[in-house]
Amino acid sequence: MRLILRIVVRFLLLPVIVMLAAAVLWLRWDAGRPLDDYFAERRGALVGGQVLDGSPDGRQVSELVRITSTSGLQVRVRAIRDGQSRAKLPVLIVLGGHRTGSDAANLFGEVDGRAVVAMDYPYDGPEKVRGIGQTLSTLPLARRAMIDTPPAVSLVVDWLEKQPWADASRIGVVGASLGVPFAAFAAADDERIGAALLVHGAADNLRWIETQVARRNDAKLLHRPVATLVWWLAHGPTFDTAENVARIAPRPVLIIGAQDDERTAAWQTEALFDAAGEPKRLRWTEGQHIEPDRAEIVQALLAIADEEQRFLGMGR
Repeated sequence: MRLILRIVVRFLLLPVIVMLAAAVLWLRWDAGRPLDDYFAERRGALVGGQVLDGSPDGRQVSELVRITSTSGLQVRVRAIRDGQSRAKLPVLIVLGGHRTGSDAANLFGEVDGRAVVAMDYPYDGPEKVRGIGQTLSTLPLARRAMIDTPPAVSLVVDWLEKQPWADASRIGVVGASLGVPFAAFAAADDERIGAALLVHGAADNLRWIETQVARRNDAKLLHRPVATLVWWLAHGPTFDTAENVARIAPRPVLIIGAQDDERTAAWQTEALFDAAGEPKRLRWTEGQHIEPDRAEIVQALLAIADEEQRFLGMGR
């Protein structure tokens, strides 16, 4: 019996353990490798923007646009703007949740003297993943979408600079929830973005992921290992929000937390504010975490954005 067990361990289990260990070590290395050259190459040069649908005329113009780079990178945006303004408009680039994407622009209602450009993340995989096989095949697509997001934001800025209605000197980025790490990185990396508005986000993404794992799994021993694995898969060291928000200064940063946020603890919001350089402001909304169907929270956030537009340099 012992002989059989030794054979199984030596010839079956040991190679599997070695392969898993090698995969984990490679993932750790890949998660932290510098990506500056990749970002520059992937951004490429602007080819143009194709209007897929929309209303070209009227008081409020709404257009779905596909923006293309020479690198092959494509990003879809929903651009909503005041169609009657004769002055160039300040622009907010919005990064929301993955499923909201470009539809986030519709949450702003009447934009009235400004423009809102909400992005779809550059992800080509299935919306809902089922089974181990589909999960494994989707992971590379999801990881690629994450590192394609910063060059996609810069490509959107390239496109905005060519639009006659956009004021290139007043471009800000809004990151909401899962969009916060990407918005913080984009603002830190592209100095053409003049301000950042970070909504219901965390300073420590690893701890944030661990909290989400704990909400779905009672096995405490698994919380940190699973969270760490997810953090590496998501290129966590690159999208370190606390580190990136500090690099935005001296451009203004507005951080908004939720008093009863069930996903992001108040200390995470306060730590994010502490990490940011001056000028910075911290505001709070009542209620829970932002969701598209929580209209009162969305309206409260829009009211704060209006109140702070002069601080952000986005005054109409």
